[in-house]
Formats: sequence, structure tokens, C-alpha cells
Amino acid sequence: MSRRVLVLDGLWYSLCPSFSPLTLTRPNPLLKQRKPSSRPNPPPAFLIATPPRHRCYSSNASKIDGRARFEDELTLDDTNDAPQTLANTISPRNELRENERDGFDPEYTSETHREGLDLWLPKQKKIMNKSPGIPQSAAGKSSDSLETLLQTEMAKKPNITSATNMLRLLIQDRGVKPSARHYKALILANSDALHGSPMFVRSLLEEMEKQGIAVDSGTLHAALQALAVHPDFCLRQEVLQKLRDRWLTLSPAGWHFVVTGLLREHKFEMALEQVALMQRKDIHVEDWLHSSMIYHLCDLGELDEVLRLMQVRVSQGHDMTSRLWMHVLQTAIEAEHYMMTRFVWRRMVELGYLHPPTAVCSEVLRLAAGVSDVEIANSVFRHLTRRALSPALEDYQQLVVAHVGVGDLPAAFGVLCTMHEAGLSFDQTSTQPILTYMIHSKTDRREAWQILKRLQNEKHGIPLASVRVIAELCEHDAQNDPTVVDDAVGFYNEIHTLCPQGADLQVYNALIRMCRTAGKREAGIFLVKEMATLNVIPDASTFESLILMCLDAGNYKSALMYLLDLSKREATVNPKVREEIRSLCAQSVSEYALRLQYHPLIQGKEDTTFSDHTTQTPPTPNPPRNPRPKLGREERIAYNKERRQRKRRRLALERLAAEGKVSPDARNDLELEGSEDEMDEVDVDEVDEVTEGKSKPSSTSSKAGE
Repeated sequence: MSRRVLVLDGLWYSLCPSFSPLTLTRPNPLLKQRKPSSRPNPPPAFLIATPPRHRCYSSNASKIDGRARFEDELTLDDTNDAPQTLANTISPRNELRENERDGFDPEYTSETHREGLDLWLPKQKKIMNKSPGIPQSAAGKSSDSLETLLQTEMAKKPNITSATNMLRLLIQDRGVKPSARHYKALILANSDALHGSPMFVRSLLEEMEKQGIAVDSGTLHAALQALAVHPDFCLRQEVLQKLRDRWLTLSPAGWHFVVTGLLREHKFEMALEQVALMQRKDIHVEDWLHSSMIYHLCDLGELDEVLRLMQVRVSQGHDMTSRLWMHVLQTAIEAEHYMMTRFVWRRMVELGYLHPPTAVCSEVLRLAAGVSDVEIANSVFRHLTRRALSPALEDYQQLVVAHVGVGDLPAAFGVLCTMHEAGLSFDQTSTQPILTYMIHSKTDRREAWQILKRLQNEKHGIPLASVRVIAELCEHDAQNDPTVVDDAVGFYNEIHTLCPQGADLQVYNALIRMCRTAGKREAGIFLVKEMATLNVIPDASTFESLILMCLDAGNYKSALMYLLDLSKREATVNPKVREEIRSLCAQSVSEYALRLQYHPLIQGKEDTTFSDHTTQTPPTPNPPRNPRPKLGREERIAYNKERRQRKRRRLALERLAAEGKVSPDARNDLELEGSEDEMDEVDVDEVDEVTEGKSKPSSTSSKAGE
């Protein structure tokens, strides 16, 4: 017949507090007489004993190793390395130190002597009042009240210290038998975010199995709650398997704990599957769990899934916090996810539930303009107007882009009029989208001009930038259709009906470039005279267009005069224009063309002055001229004849100059019309001195007309 193994568990020490494992090592403890002791009756053993290393419920002390064993246990537990159990949670080491200070011997554990009980009771009350961490309000409550308080408090505000103190008061001081509800309370206490641990939860569940205490559904759900805060995938699966083995149903709260643990472990696919399963089972997903999922998915950038979850949530009639909506909106803007941005704007901002800052509104407008969503773009402007916020120049530009994207040219010009009425200044970026659209869509210039007229009839102020856009459109169309110049000149004559201030320099430059592109020299001369009449000061771009126009007509003399005027204004020539001028002058053997070709401005050797007052770099000498191209017999005869005519004229002018009868203009012609051999000896500075006083466009335009 087999003998049963004696298990010294917590229940054994609770029922037999005076039992000591030392008696099992004696050959016959019943026959051996015990020596009488002169010590006073000790306190109950569960107050002073040290729990054995297997962590049972009993606090009965053992005489094995005496006080050294006790100090060793204290050192081991204070390191907090051992798993937490109910036994070491209520270990009365603090009370033991109080007993030693009061004169009690921890090695004396007999409770069979009843003679000194009356002498010990007053000290027992004193010791109970000194129990650490137990408030006086809790000590005065009944055991049932403490049981209820323990369950409710651990479910609402998990705290390991509070749970330990109440369990010590119930089990140690009042002798309440440990049960499953105490384990459940201690497992719930491990939901404490600071001191909880899944290792402690595992040790408590293992101890319940060792002690033969049945693990009920509430305890397993408490473990799931603790694992939601301190995730452990393996332990969670074990707990779920125990629920299935016991045919226990996972409660809605348990579903939430499982999903939360998966989210903390970054197992988002599994968490989404669990949520989908909850919805199929008609289990309500709490707001806090849904918000947690949204935040995690936003951090991952899974905005498509966020959009799906929020759409489902809204369709079910559930609310979400404004903070969550704002976080999703900002995340969608940073990721440039327009569908998510549009959903939040339509759902919250348009209805007045959310008020994003102006910077966020500008970003929403930018995204809407990128996809040509005029509805959202106009909604942003209405929102800014409702909040009395003034849109910035960039906001108007994005609105223009949105209207142009859908092909609404009148609305785009209307936005320019609104900007003009708001007193905003224009730049190239404001009108470039309109010009690009008209070029790509091949918009008729006359139709665009009629749009401006209709806006002017609607009492809108027409900005000059709108006229400049049409002038640039005419410049582009002139490449394939020279007749566009006539329409452009007609628009110029009507410009005062739309813009009383008239054309500006940019409009004139666009029209002059158009004339040069179309080869309409007469229209270009007309525009130059208009600029001189209206005192519009030309810039480098104007002179470049005039020089190129003169070179196209073969008038190298007028081109050189325009270049001299440009050099006196200390301006530079565009590198592309310099290259074009050199290529055009290389085709001619005229001295004006050669002088123009090797001018320092055209060669890119103009002086450069630095802002830090450094010395100017001296100009390098002119490079040697290219060898004169070979001419045919007839060309050479014509060329020599022209040289002789210029020489005779030069000699006549010299004679008149000696008599004082030559005018300054004639003297200038004297220098410019010298023979080719003498041009090598003419200094550039002398020519500039001679041509001083002839920088007005009116004088140069008259010579260009010659």
C-alpha cells in the first residue's frame, strides 16, 4: 500500500500553525521528552514566523538554522527577485522586528502554553496597531467591508501596496482563510502600471494550482487585465486556453483586455482581427479601445485603416473626442493623405465641432488644390471668414490653382480680382498657374480678354497682373501665329478701360518680346515710342529685346547704340541673350556687328563690384578677332566700294569738324563709320564719351526707325 506524500502547503500551515518541519527529522518525536522552558508564553506563531522558501500561506517559524535562517529569508525577499505570491505578500517581517523590540523571542513557537495568553493580548493589540501601511480607517472596518473594499479598489485603482496591506490585515491579523478572491485581488493589483509584472501573475496562478484552489473565470479575467498593462503573449495564450478548457466564456471586458495586450505588443494585425471578430459577435467596442487603436495606427502611418475604422465608428453613431479628431487631421496632413483629411474636414470642421489653427487650414487648402477639390478649397475660405481670419497670399494662390485644375478660368481671374481688392501684391507665382493652363488648353486670347471685360462689368477691380497674363499668352502664341500681334496691340489700346493706371514695364516687355518673336518691327517701334511718351523707364530686359529685334532686321548700328545705352545703366546682359547676340553678329562682317560682338558686356567681361568694398577686377584685353571670312568677287567689289564711300564721308566730316561746322550727332557717326582698318585703332572708351547724352529711348527708337 503506497503512502501519500505529505504536502506542506499553505493550507496545512494555516490549519496547523504549531507544526514545524523539524519534527519530521526526529526518529520518534512523540517518545522524546521536551525540556521545560522558563521563557514566557510567546505570541502566535503566524505573527513572527518566516515563510519557508516554497512560499506557502503559513507564517509558522522553523528552528532549522535559527535566527540565521530568518535573516537569510529577509535578505532574499528584500532583493525583490523572487516571484510574488500571496504567502510572501503577507509575510510579517515588519511585525517580527516590532516583536523583537518588545522582547519576544522569534525562535519560541509553541502555542500550547495557555498560561501567559492574558499577558500577551495587550501587546498583541499594540502590534496590530503598528502594522505598517494599514490606515486607521481600514483597520476599524469589518472583514466583510474590507473584502468588498479590496475587490472594488483593485478593480478601479490597482495598487500593489494597498492590496498587500489589506491582505495582511485580513489574513494575518484577523485570521481570514485565503481563498480565490484574495488571489484575484492580488492579480488585479498587478495591473498597477508602476509595480505590476506578468511574472508575478504567473507565480500567483501556479500557486493556486499547487494549493488546489480552483481558478474561476473572474481570476482568469483579472489575469487578462493585468496582462493588458504588462503584456506577455505566452501567458495570455495559456489563460485563454484555460478558459476554453473550462468551457468559460470570454466576457466583453476580456475581449478588450486581449486586444489591448496585442496593441501593446505591436501585433496590430491580430488586434484588428480580434476587433473584427468582436463586431461579428455584436460585442460593443469601447471608446477607449477604439481611440487606442487609432493612435497606434496613426503612429504607424496606416491611415487607410484609420479611415476605415473611423467611418465604421461614425456610421454606428459613436462619438470620438475632439483631441482624437485633431490628432488624426494633423497626422493626415503630415502624410499628405487627402482622403483622410477631407473626411475629418467635412465631418468636424465644416459642422463647427472642430476649430483647427490657421496653419492647419492652409495645409488643408494646399492638399485640396493639389487634387483640384474646389469644394474643400472654398470651404476653407468660408471657415477662415467665419472665424474673422484673413487669408494669406499663399492661400489665394492655392485657390487659383484649385480653380485652374477644374478648368474654371473665370473663377481663377475672379480670385485675382479678390486679391487686388484685398490690397495684396502680386508676383509671378500668382499668375503662373493661369498662364500654364491657358497655354496647355490653347485658350483663345480674345476669349480671355472678354472674361476680364465681364468681370469689369460686374464691378470688380481688374488687376494689371491679369492683363500681363494675356500679354504673356500673346507672346507664346506669336511663335506660331504672327497675326496675334494685331490682337495684342488692340488689347493694349483698350487697356485703359480695364486698368486706369495703364500698362507697366512688365506688360511692355511682354509685348516687345512678342513683336520680336513675330517679326513685327513696326509694332515694336510703336511700343517703344509709347514707353518714351509715358515716361516708362526701360530695364535690361527691354534693351535686350530691342537689340535682338534690331539684329534680326540687320540694323547692327541701332543694336550697338542700344547696347551702349544699356552699358551706361550699369546693367548686365542675360547669358542666353549674350550667346544669341554673338551668334547673330558672327553672320555679318559689318564693323558694327564686330564691335557689338566683342563688346565687354557681350563677352561677359563687365566689371564686378563687390559689396565689401573690394577692388574691382581690371578687364582683360579683348581677344583677337576671328579671321575675316573669304568673300566672292562681287561681294568683295561691293565691300570695297562701301569702304571708299565711308572713307570719303569721314574725310568730309573731319574737314567740317576742323571748321567747327559739324554737329555732335555727325561727330558720333564719324567715330562709328570709320573704315575697318581704323576700327582696330578706335578705343571703346572714346566711343562711349562721344555717345554720351544719347541714352534716352526716344532718340534710340528714332534711329531704329531709320
